[in-house]
Amino acid sequence: MAKRTWSLVATALVLLCAPGQVAAAPAEPQVQDALDRMVEQGVPGVLYRHSEPGSETVLRSGVADLRTGAPVPQRGRWRVASLTKSVTATIVLQLVHENRLGLDQPLAEVLPDVVPGDERITVRNLLQHTSGLFDYAQAPEFRFPDDYVHRPFAPRQLVDLAIAHGPVAEPGQQWSYSNTNYIVLGMIVEELTGEPLSAVFQHRVLGPAGMRQSYLPVHYPLINGPHATGHHVLPEQTGDPTRYPLTELDPSFAWASYGMVSGAADMNRFYRTLFRGELLPRPLVDEMLRAVPGGDPVFPDYGLGLENIELTCGVTLWGHTGSIPGYSSYAFSTADGRQQVSMSLNVFMLGERAVPIIYDAADAINQAVCHQPYPQPPVPAA
Repeated sequence: MAKRTWSLVATALVLLCAPGQVAAAPAEPQVQDALDRMVEQGVPGVLYRHSEPGSETVLRSGVADLRTGAPVPQRGRWRVASLTKSVTATIVLQLVHENRLGLDQPLAEVLPDVVPGDERITVRNLLQHTSGLFDYAQAPEFRFPDDYVHRPFAPRQLVDLAIAHGPVAEPGQQWSYSNTNYIVLGMIVEELTGEPLSAVFQHRVLGPAGMRQSYLPVHYPLINGPHATGHHVLPEQTGDPTRYPLTELDPSFAWASYGMVSGAADMNRFYRTLFRGELLPRPLVDEMLRAVPGGDPVFPDYGLGLENIELTCGVTLWGHTGSIPGYSSYAFSTADGRQQVSMSLNVFMLGERAVPIIYDAADAINQAVCHQPYPQPPVPAA
């Protein structure tokens, strides 16, 4: 039985609503059911936070640590994985706003001699995953976490690993998700600012957005503050999986692409400030929403560091999903910045085993915003 934990935050805020303000019917029971199903599917623990004007809802299910049974901390931090891409993209767009970079500028003009064919790859291609660069995280060296999570990497090593596999497509011709794109973007940011990327994150986004739980580690192995133990499931496991603890690692393999540490309140705060035009002028935020088809049935389109989910009530949310050994993440916002939902799962699980968990996450998001269930995947014919 999943451990159910209800937050008092939402209840208190509902009681404090202004006279005459009508709140929608609470969705907490349906969201809690979705979180509990994730735990039944093998996720050790889930942290969920929904933010909207006048209301914060925090729900939990499962445990922070399988050995101790400790509860998931309400203000826990975790490795937010590819949610990092949204922050990196925001910084790149800030440099565009400052006329230090162009979206359609060739890579050869800003970071020459790093990637073959750089005269044909633009900054937009990198942001939108249409560069054709191979994803270094799909290399055989990255199949098993124990083979890479404790090794120090330099950004150029990761790019060179991708180059060794050759391109997957011509630039601009095909969408293909590649962590290599965002390593190159991190290198561009450091080249143009003359600062370490972790410092750029802090003074350009994390500080201005009030994200006090967040930081971009390079080699630092710990998660500061309260956090759930991370776990991972080996890709070749069948049946009831063994969930191996994995929290401390050298995050240099993820860096600008999927290396940030944050929390649910901070991620909601980030997307809220972004979509309210507090980090970028609104025309550049709208540029981030110009998307191409990505092919995922739940998160179908990809813009500039943002992917979307289309809900059953006609609302489209923008944000990102992510996974890194130890944790999985979901964080999305309405395009006007009024509502955000973030979730942390303290497990790294890929392949078919993860599919029902992804749909349960989509259901939690849909229930929060639309108060309706999200369609579940068709059951394969026998």
